[in-house]
Amino acid sequence: MPITAAVNDMYQVTIEGRMEGQVTANVFHFTCVGADTDVETHLILVFIQCFIDHLLPVITSSWTLERVRWKKVSPALGVEQISVPVGAAAGGGNAAALPSYCSAVISKKTLSGGRSHRGRTYIAGIPENQTINSALDPALPFWAGLLAFAACVIAAFVHPDPAGGSNIWDLVVYSPKLGGATFPYALTGSTAVREYVPSQQLGTTRSRKVGRGS
Repeated sequence: MPITAAVNDMYQVTIEGRMEGQVTANVFHFTCVGADTDVETHLILVFIQCFIDHLLPVITSSWTLERVRWKKVSPALGVEQISVPVGAAAGGGNAAALPSYCSAVISKKTLSGGRSHRGRTYIAGIPENQTINSALDPALPFWAGLLAFAACVIAAFVHPDPAGGSNIWDLVVYSPKLGGATFPYALTGSTAVREYVPSQQLGTTRSRKVGRGS
């Protein structure tokens, strides 16, 4: 039976992969802005297809997409679901990769000021041959894939307010400081993303160092 969503329901979506024997996790938050008849079809599969189509072909083959975990986190906590999307596999890029803690960075920007209203996505699995010193090479496929992924997410999950219609989701920045760090989250902690901007400069995700976790 499809899982439905009402306007203002918030979902947490985690893309899990594996690199150097440990899990990497990218956590995203989405708010329903047009009542949805099937969350998996209209949110999860659309979102992960952006990743599979544009990032997976250029990520190192030393990184593997394993599954997507997702659950309702506001206004009430739902049961966690696990999806293994069609196309989940190892990356298509060169096997020689930067260390696990080196990341490609995409900034989440909103219409509100302050640190609580902005965020970043840190993508693991950058092939060594796609960089120049401390930056991604803008002439090579990884940078093009990062741009295409960001554009796909914007097209699917950035809308005017109010959006109107049905089966519509907004990518949001969630601030534990504003909405609480324990489930269920308060909607006051979420701010709709209006720009999703890749950076050529490499970032660092210390929690991904080998032996430290994801």
